[in-house]
Amino acid sequence: MPNDRINSSEIYNDISTTKAVLNNIYLDLHNSSIFSKSNIGLSFNLSLFTDELDYFGTQTSAKDMYENSILDTHSGTTSWWNNSYQNIYTINSFIEGVTNSAVLQAEQKKPLLGEAYVLRALYYHYLSILYGDIPYTTTTNYNVNKSLTKLPYQEVLLKIESDLTSAIDLLDYSYRDPNKFYINKSAALVILVENYISQKKYDKAETAARLLLDQQLYSIEDDLSKTFKKDAKSTIWQIAPRLATSITAEASLYLFSNLTNNSATVSNHLLDLFEDTDKRKQQWLKKLNTNNKEFYQVYKYKNQQNNTDEYSIFYRVEQVYFQLAYSLFMQNNTKQAIETINIIRQKRGLDNLALNLSKQDFLTQFLNESSKEFFTENARRFIDLKNTDKLSELTQVKPNFKSYHNLLPIPYKQLQINKNLLPNNPGY
Repeated sequence: MPNDRINSSEIYNDISTTKAVLNNIYLDLHNSSIFSKSNIGLSFNLSLFTDELDYFGTQTSAKDMYENSILDTHSGTTSWWNNSYQNIYTINSFIEGVTNSAVLQAEQKKPLLGEAYVLRALYYHYLSILYGDIPYTTTTNYNVNKSLTKLPYQEVLLKIESDLTSAIDLLDYSYRDPNKFYINKSAALVILVENYISQKKYDKAETAARLLLDQQLYSIEDDLSKTFKKDAKSTIWQIAPRLATSITAEASLYLFSNLTNNSATVSNHLLDLFEDTDKRKQQWLKKLNTNNKEFYQVYKYKNQQNNTDEYSIFYRVEQVYFQLAYSLFMQNNTKQAIETINIIRQKRGLDNLALNLSKQDFLTQFLNESSKEFFTENARRFIDLKNTDKLSELTQVKPNFKSYHNLLPIPYKQLQINKNLLPNNPGY
C-alpha cells in the first residue's frame, strides 16, 4: 500500500485509526444535507414548509418547500434520502469493523459502538419522521441492500429504540471532548424520549426524560443571550465549526442587511405568538427595516465575523422539558405538564400558565411555547404538529398544505432503481 493509505482490514487493529473513522462519520453528518444548518438542511426547509418563516428568495427548491408544492423529484428531499443512506452505510461498516476486531479491547469498543449506534438511530429517526415506512438495514452487503423493501413505520421505531437502548448501556454522561462535539448518554436519551413519544409509550418517555434531568448536568441559561454560545450550560450536543473562527451556518443564513434571492424572515404567524415581555423576542429576533417595510430576522446566532464563541447546537436541555411536559399531558397529568412548561416560561420572563387549563388550551399553549422556543431548530415545529395530529391546522396559513404532507415523497429515482420501494407515499 502507498505510505499515506491503509488497508481497510487493518483500520480496526489500532484505536487511533478506529477513532479517525468515527471522526469522519461525524464530519459526514456535519456535511450532510439533511442535518445541515444552511439553506439545504431540514431545519431551514421544514421551517419554510410549516409556518415559521416567510421566504422572499427565488431558489426553486426553497420556494417549493415554502409553497408546499414539492414533488418526488425535489432536489432537497432527494438529497436528504440519498445522503442519509450513504452515511448509514458508513456507520454500518464501522459497527461491523469494530465488532469483529480481534485487536481492540472490549472497553475500547464500548463507547465507540455506543456513539455509532446513536448516530445510526439519529438518521433513521429523521428518515422515519419524514418518509414514514422506509428501508432499514444494518448490513453492508450490497446484494441485500440493493433490493430492500420498506419496513413499516412502527417496526422502524422499534429498531431505533433497540439501537438507542444498546447505546445507553455502552455510554456514560462524560464527553470525549470538552466542547461537546461527540455523542454521550445524554444525547442518546434525548432521541430515545422522542422515539418513545412517536411510539406513544408516554410512561417510558417520562422515565427517560426524568432520568436525564435528574443528572443535573445541564441547566437553562438565565441570560438568553448565552443560550447559543458554545459554553452554554443548556447544551447537550453541538456541531464543530469547519474552522476555528468560521461563523455558524445559521448566522450566515438568517442575518442580512437587505433582502436577497435567498432571504427568509420570521413569519407574522410566529411573530404574533410573542408577548412584548418575552425575552426570546428581545434576544432571539432582530428587527430589519428595508424597502420601507419592517421584518424580523432569526437572531439566535449573532456573530457574522470572527466567530470565537458560537457553535451550531443540535440538542439542548430545554427540549427535554418540553418532551417531559408532553409525556405527562398524554398520561392525563395535565397539572404537572403545565408546571413543567412554566419552568421554561419563568426563564423567558413570562407569567405562569394557570394550572387549571383545559386539555385543549394546554395543547395550544404547548405548541405555541415550543414554536417560540425552537423555531428553525431541527424541524421541531413539524415534529410537534405531527405528534399532536395538528398538521392540518397549517391550512389556516398555508393554502397549499394538504393532509398527505405529513410525509415527504420517496425520491423518484430511488423508486426506479428499486421497485420494492413502490408505491410512493400517498399524494405523490
